[in-house]
Amino acid sequence: MIDFTLRFGVFLVVFSALLVWQWRRPRGALLQWRQRWKHNITLLLLGALCVRLVQPFMLSVVAVFSQDFGLLSLLNLPFWLSFILGILWLDGLIYWQHRLFHRIDILWRIHRVHHSDPELDVSSAVRFHPIEILLSLCIKALAVWLLGIPLEAVLVFDILLNASAMFNHTNARLPVNIEAWVQRLLVTPDMHRIHHSRVNLEANSNFGFFLSIWDTLFSTKRAQALAGDEHLKIGLPDTKTYQPASLKAVLAMPFKTFRKHR
Repeated sequence: MIDFTLRFGVFLVVFSALLVWQWRRPRGALLQWRQRWKHNITLLLLGALCVRLVQPFMLSVVAVFSQDFGLLSLLNLPFWLSFILGILWLDGLIYWQHRLFHRIDILWRIHRVHHSDPELDVSSAVRFHPIEILLSLCIKALAVWLLGIPLEAVLVFDILLNASAMFNHTNARLPVNIEAWVQRLLVTPDMHRIHHSRVNLEANSNFGFFLSIWDTLFSTKRAQALAGDEHLKIGLPDTKTYQPASLKAVLAMPFKTFRKHR
């Protein structure tokens, strides 16, 4: 209960702060925010229900029972080092998970719900199909069990991941003079915006959510849009105007096929 309250409390504080930022310093006009927010907030509530029901029986329990089994416990490292390594490994895992969700067709069918948002703002960070939420929990739980990641690191990483995802989806931008410096370590809105391009080559870059070092290390970082940021079109890759018209269409996306370039 304390775990859930802490996560939810931090989420509300960060979400509210970023909402104020994009309201006071918007990157661009949001023309479809009413329909988008209905879809995104509904997906947030469905995802939160999945996490609330499943996570207590997965990540936290697995973290407790893996302390004498996982790699970190076998290495017998100091707690502070296990804590830091746990956060780094989990973030690296999310990077590779994200790449797989773009590479494998059945996973892409689920993940494309996130990319079907025709505009980006802080609410886009919670636009994930419930199936993807559950799959992500399973993958993370397996990693925590095998690696023996401390429970404290799991909690802190989840908070960092949620906060950074909201940050890099925000409809705002950092000052030019500090963007390049921040982007060396963290995924910024300018960097992640390219990942949401309708151009497939751009969408298959900048896979990080928290640390940008993985994209740099594995050569998937793209600092600039191919045609310049002013011509970057947000939405589902390989389509021109497609967007789901209703919440029912959003939830049905993993189970349907449709023509590209429409």
